[in-house]
Amino acid sequence: MESAVSKLAFALMLFSALAMAASIEMIEPVVATVSDGDVVNLGTIGPGQTLAVTVNGKAVGKDELEANWGILGVMETPDGWSGFDSKVYAQNMRATVKAEPAAADGNYMVKFKLTECESANEECEAKQGLGSVTFFGRITVSREVLSTSVQTSSITTGVGQPARYPLTIENKGSASDVFEISAKGVPAWGIKKTVHVAAGQTIGTFYEIAVNEEKEYSPTIIVKSLSSDELKHNHDVKLNVKSDVVGDIKASKNGILLFPITLEPLYTMVGLLGYFIG
Repeated sequence: MESAVSKLAFALMLFSALAMAASIEMIEPVVATVSDGDVVNLGTIGPGQTLAVTVNGKAVGKDELEANWGILGVMETPDGWSGFDSKVYAQNMRATVKAEPAAADGNYMVKFKLTECESANEECEAKQGLGSVTFFGRITVSREVLSTSVQTSSITTGVGQPARYPLTIENKGSASDVFEISAKGVPAWGIKKTVHVAAGQTIGTFYEIAVNEEKEYSPTIIVKSLSSDELKHNHDVKLNVKSDVVGDIKASKNGILLFPITLEPLYTMVGLLGYFIG
């Protein structure tokens, strides 16, 4: 009888350990408890963007002791996509998936495996009682993750003075990205500006254009993801460049010196005056 009780207790302990290992704690891009075979909705990204999938690297293992997962591996991806495994024995297991730069809008499936082994492709003894958990991530690709706007589309400024166009960039997706701002339609102007926009965040920024010739211009401001040319918005604006005292005073508040450094006190006064006139 005693032997049978011992065997039963061992079996219960083994079952308990396996039950605990059958679910994992996902931290990013969604917070969820994931079990073996589950399908998890990982959110929406744009074509070419990289999505991070992070799970807790700690778990309760054999004998209810703290155990460490070995690695979170990306096992299968759609054609043209890339997957990168997490670091081995990391406190937080972070694997990444990069969509094809020209991926069509739609739903895609990626297969992941969290294992006690040091390699996702390895079969090893579950010494800590964790074993492995295989799950699937559903990722939606949409070009609608990017939203941009220009608050002021027509600006008059002086020769050589900056026209500052305020911009709003919204990243509606689950992947952070870097966006490049540039312009075409103005002579000898190749200035580019990059801004980082975290997943689900909206930032306000600006883009400046300066021209050394009196003329009316119709520039196009371009906001483009560095991940893919498919995430790009164009904004047609107006720029009227003319030389006059009032225009120079208005433009001076944007920080370009009109006068020699010896006249800096006067420049400061003119800059302040620009705010009252503009």
